[in-house]
Amino acid sequence: MPKSRRALARRVLLKTVSGLLTGAVFALEVVTDLTPGVRMTTRRRLPNNMGAGILGAEVATWWAISPSLLPRPWWITAANVAICQGVGHVTAAGAAWGLGKLTAAAGRRPPTHLTTPSLSTTHVTLAAVTAVAAVLSLRRQGQQADLIGARNRRGPRHALVGTAVGTVGYGALLLLGEAAQQGVDRMSRRLGYFLPPWLSWPLAAATVGALAGVASDRVLLRRFLARAARQAELVNRAVFPGTSMPWEPERSGSPWSLEAWTAVGSQGRALLSGGPRARNIAEVTGLDFAREPIRIFIGRVPGRTLRQAVDLTLAEMDRTGAFHRDTLVIQTSAGTGWIADWSMEAVEFLTGGNCATMALQYSYLPSAFSYFDDRELPATAARMLITAVLERLERLPEDNRPKIYVAGESLGAYGTAAAFEDLDDLLNRVDGAVLSGAPRFTRLIADLTRRREDGSPERLPIVDGGRHVRFVAHPAHLRRDFTGRPYRRAWDHPRVIIAQHASDPVVWFHSRLFWRRPDWLTEPGSRGIPAPPGQHLDVFPGMRWVPFITAWQVGLDQLTSTTSPSGHGHNYHAEMLYYWAAVLGEGVRVELTTDVVARAERWIRTHSVRR
Repeated sequence: MPKSRRALARRVLLKTVSGLLTGAVFALEVVTDLTPGVRMTTRRRLPNNMGAGILGAEVATWWAISPSLLPRPWWITAANVAICQGVGHVTAAGAAWGLGKLTAAAGRRPPTHLTTPSLSTTHVTLAAVTAVAAVLSLRRQGQQADLIGARNRRGPRHALVGTAVGTVGYGALLLLGEAAQQGVDRMSRRLGYFLPPWLSWPLAAATVGALAGVASDRVLLRRFLARAARQAELVNRAVFPGTSMPWEPERSGSPWSLEAWTAVGSQGRALLSGGPRARNIAEVTGLDFAREPIRIFIGRVPGRTLRQAVDLTLAEMDRTGAFHRDTLVIQTSAGTGWIADWSMEAVEFLTGGNCATMALQYSYLPSAFSYFDDRELPATAARMLITAVLERLERLPEDNRPKIYVAGESLGAYGTAAAFEDLDDLLNRVDGAVLSGAPRFTRLIADLTRRREDGSPERLPIVDGGRHVRFVAHPAHLRRDFTGRPYRRAWDHPRVIIAQHASDPVVWFHSRLFWRRPDWLTEPGSRGIPAPPGQHLDVFPGMRWVPFITAWQVGLDQLTSTTSPSGHGHNYHAEMLYYWAAVLGEGVRVELTTDVVARAERWIRTHSVRR
């Protein structure tokens, strides 16, 4: 290599290393400067123009470590702290800049304590508040973890580590912000040669922002979504450990089935392979005789339309004799084809196997991606299947028709609810429904919540005195409302249960949460009735609403909501036995004693396929 090229390469390498070291030192200075102990000293490391932003970040930290719906693992705390500090920094810096412009226009000097960090009462006070808030957050994290029985996995130690890592992340965000600011300033100076200042800077900012948006869309977002789609397709082809082709004719994917084992996808294979057989149902329930439950699942196959999948479902129902069972349940799956084991197996145990469950897969993407890709697809798939089955039932003699129920969890609950025009349409067409963990954008549930009786909370609305619909957070709400009193009206069939835990972020997250305080955070008694023996309320009472912060926290809570213990977060488990017993009514063949519930719960936990 010529000497000139080697010299050039050496200079580039030195500049790169120098830039990296400068960035690392800057991030370290940010972290150090946010430490309360350093804030009380006379030495200030950050540039003067960052004073207001640092103060804003520190104030935002108080809310970032405040309680949310669920105790957080350390990495959720880190993401929460980093983003909230970044938002606080931008907000305070923008306010200081605007105030400076206003005071300059008025011919006055801006207050120095907003632009020059110094040893002052403000800094000492904020540092002291930060230290107190950090100590309180560790205590609250432990209390929250105790509420859901997850102290070992989400205790104070996780909060401490997450806060430290999140502050480092905030330093990294400042580096990105400084780089963007440098780019805007340089472009503004060049544009200033032939444009007035009032136009050059906004144009430069818009140009840099547009370039960053295009780069993030094409380089990050699109690649991320494409990679997620490829990964989801590979997972859909996988066979989860513990799954094998069923040999019962009553199941799709068996050698007798019209739907091939290879066509049902990974979630379908787990569903068709698992679950109780007739002998298991008899052992758990104590029945002398139990029937083999029917499970029908139609996978998503390239080239197969939804209409063809629905027709194949009906053909499988004819083949297995599903229309001759007493109980039919149409389950709407979540995005990947996932269906809640607890909901489906509760029906099989309670009916003694005299039931048939039908479902089809409309996507292999996870629920969030599936909704983003086509939000109407879950509703369309549910509506087509429910309509087709109901039309077939109308051809049967009225005195020889099975009872038909609909169900779904998470995005499946949204799809099931969206298949009906309103509550009257649902009550007129089916014999009952169990919807658990439905997202906030589910129109039917939102309408029922708005129609709730005066005085009933948003978390546990009372609709028409509990005549047909009952919102529940745990089985005690089946007979008593949020105050602990019996419902005003008798519970008539058809019955609809809408299960939503107070700590389920999937249920309570909504875009309006960014700028509007929800009722469920202010209503007294909305977190549940007095807990029966062995049960506890699962939301920390000190949770408060803050613009942006609360929505961001609840949004992050969704990432770990399915890893919470049973009965909390987005996990609806053993309670499903009680919910389905209430909805099925005369279709229940088993006395739901404590021993039966314990045996059923133990069997499901032991034999559930992890997926």
